[in-house]
Amino acid sequence: EGKYLQAVIQYGKIVSWLEMEYGLSEKESKASDSFLLAAFLNLAMCYLKLREYAKAVECCDKALGLDQDNEKGLYRRGEARLLMNEFELAKCDFQKVLEVNPQNKAAKSQISVCQKKTKEHNERDRRIYANMFTKFAERDAKEAASKIGVEKAAEKAACEKGPKTPGAEDEEAEGHV
Repeated sequence: EGKYLQAVIQYGKIVSWLEMEYGLSEKESKASDSFLLAAFLNLAMCYLKLREYAKAVECCDKALGLDQDNEKGLYRRGEARLLMNEFELAKCDFQKVLEVNPQNKAAKSQISVCQKKTKEHNERDRRIYANMFTKFAERDAKEAASKIGVEKAAEKAACEKGPKTPGAEDEEAEGHV
């Protein structure tokens, strides 16, 4: 129904109850781990829908701690990382999905998306940094030209006044009195 906040609260309760359980039989422990895995995966999906990608990654990590080859956990973590612009990490997750299930078409598609986004991101960075360095070079050239211009103007003014000699100042002073 799209009530993701309510679902986060409910799944959170399940997680906290199951993580507090001790002294379970082997059968009960397996069932508990199974429910815990499902709760973490569902929490991850809720966080993806709520655009809280770091929390989604955290839930996926916990799910993968219970089952390191869980296809949904790997895929959802890849989705969250992709949405966080962590393209290489996302690509690794999608590749692990393919190791678990080589037939997963969605993971294959997401690997292509990761490669495309990585390329776009690198090109954008290249343009930004190229422009930045060009602007720095232009600014430095203007500053250097300005400094040279000021020095030349000072030299020209000094040349127009002529050389300063002690007697010349006295003569000027006497003529004005």
